[in-house]
Amino acid sequence: MKKLQTVFAAALLLFATSAFAASGPEKVSPKVKAEFEKSFTRALNVNWEKSNDIYFANFELDAKEVSAAYNETGELLGISRIIATTQLPLNISMAVANKYAGYAVAKTVTEMTYEGQTSYYVTVENDKQVVKLKCSATGEISVDRKNKK
Repeated sequence: MKKLQTVFAAALLLFATSAFAASGPEKVSPKVKAEFEKSFTRALNVNWEKSNDIYFANFELDAKEVSAAYNETGELLGISRIIATTQLPLNISMAVANKYAGYAVAKTVTEMTYEGQTSYYVTVENDKQVVKLKCSATGEISVDRKNKK
């Protein structure tokens, strides 16, 4: 299960930052497509990709980029979207500002909901390093990835 979570998180982050190159009905099963259309009736420009047994939809919803992941039976596994840093919950904004004072915060954040839990992936950087943070809805912060400049 931990491996699936890691793969799902990595894939959603990848798909949230880039559009799919290919699309078409061959990329998604009819059952998954029907469940998607029930959940996201206002979705535009939907593109599908399949990795292992997971279907990923990348689409626009209310002028925002959104990604959704479904299993073979059409169950929604998780969703993510890019939001402005100013849309972060106040407790997360304050926790990041306090813990990473002196770091510049990226203008956008990836919001991901998986297994009923919402997490926010925030990038902060200073002159020495770039840090990708995973923030829970409760304001807990963990380092997802750290790179030296």
